[in-house]
Parts: sequence; structure tokens; C-alpha cells
Amino acid sequence: MKKVLVLVSMLFCATAFAGDFQLMPTLTQSQFSSLIKDIGLAVTPTPNGPAEPLGVLGFDVAVETQLTTIDNKSDKWENSWDNADPNNTIWANRVHVQKGLPFGFDIGASITKGANMDFTAYTIEGKYAILEGSVLTPAISAKLAYTKVTGLEDVNLQTGLAGLYISKGFLILTPYAGIEDVYTIASEDGDLSLDDESANAIRGMVGLQVCPFPFVVLNIEAARGGAVNQFGLKAAIRF
Repeated sequence: MKKVLVLVSMLFCATAFAGDFQLMPTLTQSQFSSLIKDIGLAVTPTPNGPAEPLGVLGFDVAVETQLTTIDNKSDKWENSWDNADPNNTIWANRVHVQKGLPFGFDIGASITKGANMDFTAYTIEGKYAILEGSVLTPAISAKLAYTKVTGLEDVNLQTGLAGLYISKGFLILTPYAGIEDVYTIASEDGDLSLDDESANAIRGMVGLQVCPFPFVVLNIEAARGGAVNQFGLKAAIRF
């Protein structure tokens, strides 16, 4: 547990290097609509775990990091950065807690901090195991999540997520895959008089969970939604 707390501190200290996201007067309405689709994917957590439920006594405490690649040469991103030179990745770190409940349900919450783009995202989630999985059958689960974002210059943003996942464990390895629908709603609260926008994006992902020691979980994941690629790492204590 002490090592986890040290890692959490290191991840959140990185937010001191936040970037300079800011909507410029040159940003058009169509660019704003496309921009919030990318941001919605970047701030909405991917599962970083398989479909199988934690179980009624299960508990998962994790630190996660995620890189989201963007087209930083596009007009929408150049017109939303105060020096017209945005990073080509959005780096974010997350603390994520999940708890197993009876009847195949899990609940969870996370806080995400941008490391090179100034935002904080608060997420709550609920997952249900349609099929809990066995030696012969995979686990299949469905999830709903809500994310509220603060700290973005000139933008109020929130997202909703619906996802479906499948996984199958083999000894200490559990590969998994999933598909998610991420719906983003955003408004501009600066001086640009842009209309409110909403955007829908389908995101698919594959990942691998490794349990090298009792109570220790490591995870690697890759996802793609629209033109956005995402890569995640996770280290967790699970019991």
C-alpha cells in the first residue's frame, strides 16, 4: 500500500506541467464541434480491466496513466491553444477505485488529472456481469459511466458512456476487448459566443491484464475512437 501511495503522489505532481489550452477567436463552430469529440474521448476513462466481476468481497485500488494522440496540426487544435502549437498527445493520470457487489455488480469512481493539459475529470461508473465467466466460458459485462470535467479554459464539458466487454482468463493472463459509446456535451463559457455542442464517438479497445503476484494486477491497453488513439497502463492492488 505504501508503494501505491508513493506512485499516486508522483502521478499527481506531474500536473504542475499543465499546458495552455484556450479557445481562440479563430475557432469556428464546426471546429468546436469536432474538438469536443476528441476531448470527450481523452477525459473519459477506458476500462483498464477485464469483463469479469470483482465479486462481493472484491476491491480494486489502482493508479493509471493514459496517453491520447491527437492531430495537433489540425485547425481545431491550433485554434484552441494559446500559442497555436499544441502537444500531439494528451497525457493524463488517474486514481481509480472499484468495489464488487452481490449479483455480479461492480461500482467505481475515479479522479483524472491532465499532466500537459489543465483539467480534472470526476467519473462514477456501474458495471454488471451478464456472464461471470468460468473455466470454459468467457466473462461478458456491460457498463454505464458519467464524467464531469472541470478546469478546461472556456469550456464546460461532461460525458456519458455505455460499454460492452468480453474477457477470458488463462492462468495469470486475462486478455479482453470491448466497445464503448462516448457521448459528449459541451458549452463555451468565454467570449466567443459559440453554440452548445454534443458529439458521439464509438471507441473500441483491446487489453491484457497480468496478475504476477497475489493481490497485484498490472494492465496494458490500447483503444481507438474516431481519429483518436489511446494507450493505457495500470497498476493495482486487488483483493
